[in-house]
Amino acid sequence: MIQQNNPRIDVAELLALVQKEIDRQRLRVEGEGGEALPGGDAGETNNPYSWSQLAATLDVAQQNVDAGARLSTFLNYRRSIRWLVRGVGRVILYFGRVITVPQRDFNSAILHALRITLNGIRDMNRFTDQTVRRLDGRLEAQDQRLAELEERDREKDHLIAYLKSALVMQERRISLFLDEARRCLPDTFSQEELQGFVREKGHLLDSLYVTFEDKFRGTREEIKERLRVYLDVIRGADAGTGEHPVLDIGCGRGEWLELLRDEGISAYGVDLNDSLARQCRERGLRVEIGDALSFLRALPEGELGAITGFHIIEHLPMDMLLELYGEAVRVLRPGGVAIFETPNPQNLLVGACNFYADPTHKRPLYPETQQFFLEYRGFSRVELKYLHPHEPAARLPEDEAPELAARLNDLLSCARDYAVIGYRP
Repeated sequence: MIQQNNPRIDVAELLALVQKEIDRQRLRVEGEGGEALPGGDAGETNNPYSWSQLAATLDVAQQNVDAGARLSTFLNYRRSIRWLVRGVGRVILYFGRVITVPQRDFNSAILHALRITLNGIRDMNRFTDQTVRRLDGRLEAQDQRLAELEERDREKDHLIAYLKSALVMQERRISLFLDEARRCLPDTFSQEELQGFVREKGHLLDSLYVTFEDKFRGTREEIKERLRVYLDVIRGADAGTGEHPVLDIGCGRGEWLELLRDEGISAYGVDLNDSLARQCRERGLRVEIGDALSFLRALPEGELGAITGFHIIEHLPMDMLLELYGEAVRVLRPGGVAIFETPNPQNLLVGACNFYADPTHKRPLYPETQQFFLEYRGFSRVELKYLHPHEPAARLPEDEAPELAARLNDLLSCARDYAVIGYRP
């Protein structure tokens, strides 16, 4: 519409210029390219979409915004004709106000909106630039902080490696010293002192096994949650009273003892690992340090309400295992229960692979064999309880070849552990 009154102004072109500038600034903010902010480099004057070019175009539009309200200078007409044209022009302007007044209002509104838009873009760009600069400063500070933390981690790793190396060297020196002391025993040490040296040498790898348990066994809460399944068995046997407590052999980190204490069940443990026993005592748990079999031999008959051993029997040779079962049935009161949990070799992944992750394991124990051993040693109502199958997501889909997939799932995804549970008659 402006073009009809002044061919030098094209509203469509002006709007296109504004839209292109908006798009360019948006791309600049998004990091996809763009130019400097207004008032920037010298190359801006050659840019048809620069702020200066837009401002100049708006100034031209402002000069002609009132087209239709005044006459042109009529420089191309002779003076005599110019007077006539001016008079005719005034008449036309007077009667054309019906059209020109709305046109001028429209022109003013368009220019005002364009200036507001451009000023808003300027303010947005300034705010964006300030925000980007602040974020850049924060990112630089974060990068510096991360670099410092990485340096500390490297120093910590170096220190840990040094301490591990020093610990290995100290263990070797102690072992050599104990060996030399044992050779000199008849002339220098008593039998009791020699036994003390032997016991100390047996504890050289205690800290290693503590670290191994922390890495491979799982968190304390996970272990306690798995062991809750045995609470009903303990309560059903009326075990855990002050007169007939529960004894946990090989109690390790004490998750089971802690769970029993939280449930109000009297219990204590015995473990050969001095480091694990100290950790349990720091948690307020009663734990004796020593060999489980020797500890059971020293207990009177019918002393206990229950005996538990979680992932302990796979560490024992067969003769010691049978003796353990015999001592267990002796020290239990009538109706007392024994629970021994161990990895299930019927799960092929466990029996062929995972079982050997612990280098102190002797051999996988077949479930029915352990059931037979407990019965042979005098237990009654001996049962097997299968536990901890693989999650459903680990099972093979049975849509195609369902019989084969089901069979493989039975072998690969069945219970990873089992417990043999027996009662004293």
